[in-house]
Amino acid sequence: MSTFLIIVTKYLFILLMLFYTIECFCALKCKNPYRASGIFQRQNGIIFLTYLLGIVTIYMNQTDTTDIGVIVLGGAQLCYLIVVLGIFPIIYPNINKAILSNMCMLLTIGFIMLARLNFKSSIRQFIMVAVVSMLSLIVPFLMSRYDTWKSFTWIYCFVGIGLLTAVLLLGDKSKGAYLALKIGGFQFQPSEFVKIIFVFFVAGMLAKSTSFKHIVLSAIMAGLHVIILVLSTDLGSALIYFMIYVFMVYVGTHKARYLVLGFAGFSVASLVAYKLFSHVQTRVVAWKDPWSTISGAGYQVAHSLFALGNGGFTGTGLYQGKPNYVPEVEQDFIFSAVGEEFGAVFGMLLILVCLTCFIVFLVTAMQQINTFNKLVCVGLGIQYAFQIILTVGGAIKMIPSTGVTLPLLSYGGSSIISTLIVFAIIQGLSIVGATQVPVRKKKAVEDRKNVKARNTAKISGLENTQEIKINSKR
Repeated sequence: MSTFLIIVTKYLFILLMLFYTIECFCALKCKNPYRASGIFQRQNGIIFLTYLLGIVTIYMNQTDTTDIGVIVLGGAQLCYLIVVLGIFPIIYPNINKAILSNMCMLLTIGFIMLARLNFKSSIRQFIMVAVVSMLSLIVPFLMSRYDTWKSFTWIYCFVGIGLLTAVLLLGDKSKGAYLALKIGGFQFQPSEFVKIIFVFFVAGMLAKSTSFKHIVLSAIMAGLHVIILVLSTDLGSALIYFMIYVFMVYVGTHKARYLVLGFAGFSVASLVAYKLFSHVQTRVVAWKDPWSTISGAGYQVAHSLFALGNGGFTGTGLYQGKPNYVPEVEQDFIFSAVGEEFGAVFGMLLILVCLTCFIVFLVTAMQQINTFNKLVCVGLGIQYAFQIILTVGGAIKMIPSTGVTLPLLSYGGSSIISTLIVFAIIQGLSIVGATQVPVRKKKAVEDRKNVKARNTAKISGLENTQEIKINSKR
């Protein structure tokens, strides 16, 4: 019975994910609020059905805990999804339901995958998700009610540099890098939170001025963030910070030369990092030929590829694969576990759902009148997108592994907390954008009138000039 259920559910997971992804893209182009409401209701139904299929399969196959433990966790997570999808829109009527649904779908896949990989870790992760989700309810309120966030530009800068320096000097070394600080019995990774205030710092600088002098000053301070991360050998985070800055400057200035200079600088910095750090050399060797170092540096990448190959297009089904053979599978390589047991088709659909999240972030940016808010949306969107690229790219051997987690799916307290905060900030700015619709329409009408008036004045002036010339000839 259990085997039959696994075979059936692995195809149902793919079908549900396919329908969900199609609805995501339908929601992006839907302008009718009534039709959009129906799309989101169907998405919510798919989320609940996906979770129920997953928790039933876990209940029938779990060996790490008791049946009661699975029932309690399943009931708590279902209540969480009901509250987030049902109560949050009541608290915030203008909430962006596309972001909310996608967040819950990604969390649902993470809940299922973590419960399958390590039940105790899934419990700890869910407690953090539940607590932070409730606390983050205040974030949209703060973002939509107060317009003073850009006033703290230099505070963001120095707090970020201070936290990263503290990790470099006082942090614990893990996997060749200084990543986390311990306070009491708790361990957290400051770079995950500094990413957010780094975006606020860059947005504040560019909102104030985009002159060359100001760009140079912001580049120096952003460079300090990146240099400290490089010295800590946290190269994955360093790359994300660098890309955030380059793309935010490009969006803020609309000058492609900054983009070209940024990528040229990235190429030089990559070469220097490879020459200076043995840690980087090891990961590049493992990326180029993991099979030649399968007993050492290439072990993780090689087993990730084994897992993905074993899953094929449709996956082995939950509990039929061997994802725990991949080291750090719950964190850096959870995409390998998803690919093995849910299949490559499911994995590609998952990436498309993440893509729609990124698109909604950019749409939210375009809705903003305030330059600072617009740049914050862009910066957080770039952060989210590059984190996915680095995680998935490392798992499939597209790029060297960087030790970055997959947002909302991977296990990790700092990562999941910072990602939920990012989504809450975007929700707040989306609410701001929704309230500014009449203002934007009024401004657009005024702009059209001004353009028409200027064109009329030019034509009138041209006609007067021609009449003067004719009269002078006479």
